[in-house]
Amino acid sequence: AVVSTQSGHYGRAGDPFFNILLRIVSTRCMMQAVYFCSGMLPEEEYFHYGLAVPMYTHFTSPIRRYPDLLVHRLLAASVGQDKTYTELLDRNIVHEWCENMNYRHHQAQLVQRASIALHTQLYFKDKCMDEDAYILFVRRNAVVVLVRRYGLESTIFLKAVDSKVEFVYEEDKCKLTVGRVTLQMFDRVIVQISVEDCNIQHKKLRMKLVNPIIPGVSVEPIYVTMGNNDEPHVPRPDSARH
Repeated sequence: AVVSTQSGHYGRAGDPFFNILLRIVSTRCMMQAVYFCSGMLPEEEYFHYGLAVPMYTHFTSPIRRYPDLLVHRLLAASVGQDKTYTELLDRNIVHEWCENMNYRHHQAQLVQRASIALHTQLYFKDKCMDEDAYILFVRRNAVVVLVRRYGLESTIFLKAVDSKVEFVYEEDKCKLTVGRVTLQMFDRVIVQISVEDCNIQHKKLRMKLVNPIIPGVSVEPIYVTMGNNDEPHVPRPDSARH
């Protein structure tokens, strides 16, 4: 299947990475799964959207062992096999524990993201390189891209040097036209990756658009050395169009 027949669109539904892009975009609209006590919510709210099942709980998850233990103890207490944790029969107490697990899980996610950001900055320190990327989302004055090689995601704000450059945003078509160039969801582009260190306490990864070439918006490519033959190489997408 072909998502779009326009020249330059990365629209082959049979391509494995295109399927990954679709999953990334589709899961963004899903609510975060949370732990809850069944006695505190109506049954119609038990549904697990991500797994598409009406009811779900952990039991032998190797990465969420504490919720597993809580479920095991709750089952044992419910059938009268273990009276060690009688407080498990109090739904208000279980609700508090669930809220604490949700809080701890969220904090762990924040730590993970911060760790990834730190090590990403260390890797790209003193580097500036051009890489293939794919547009995940289109905004009024920006595009959100995913760099496949590193799994990096970033928002590129498009600012024209010339105020006469026209921006036309079509939200219903997930499309942004800048001058004579159209950027659309799932397009393949080239971005320039570097670390912005103007503020030593708030260093951050910065991406800029290289290709497609938009006069007054995109930047010049950087030639990076690849391998041991010292031959300059710049990735060239097949999606640049005017």
